[in-house]
Amino acid sequence: MLIWILISIIVLYFLIGLLLPATTTISSSIEASSKYNVVFKTIKDFKNWEQWAIWNKDETLNIMLSDTTNKIGSRYRWRSKIKELKDGLIVLKEAEEGSKLLYHFYYGKQKRGHILFNIEDSTSNSLTSCSITINNKKKIFARYFTLFIKKSIRDNIDEVLLKIDQSSV
Repeated sequence: MLIWILISIIVLYFLIGLLLPATTTISSSIEASSKYNVVFKTIKDFKNWEQWAIWNKDETLNIMLSDTTNKIGSRYRWRSKIKELKDGLIVLKEAEEGSKLLYHFYYGKQKRGHILFNIEDSTSNSLTSCSITINNKKKIFARYFTLFIKKSIRDNIDEVLLKIDQSSV
């Protein structure tokens, strides 16, 4: 009897997991105090990420940049002793000058999603938005995990946008 209860719980876990979204997008925006072209350059060049990337607080983090840091194909690779950060890679895939930046991100060798920044010109400053799309198609546990940390991710995006604004002045 106990074995059937355990099997039922495991099957239920997988069935519910399959019903959870395989792809999740989390986004936020800020009215930045800097002009859109300054914000765009701050985000585009990986050399500037040290000023605003909140994960740089990790003292075990080792960051390696590609030779070019602000062109399509530029790479931002990291390794960390913190289990949740491990090792990963962000690659600049698209850049529409002054308005849009698209990055793909990987954990280990697996592509896990993309990060999209949109920067719009406003009267005296700019509207900057960031959306992170996380792909959990093959990882059922990751679907649960993403569901539970969604608010934390949104808070992180808000913090990153604020830091980008502060470092773009």
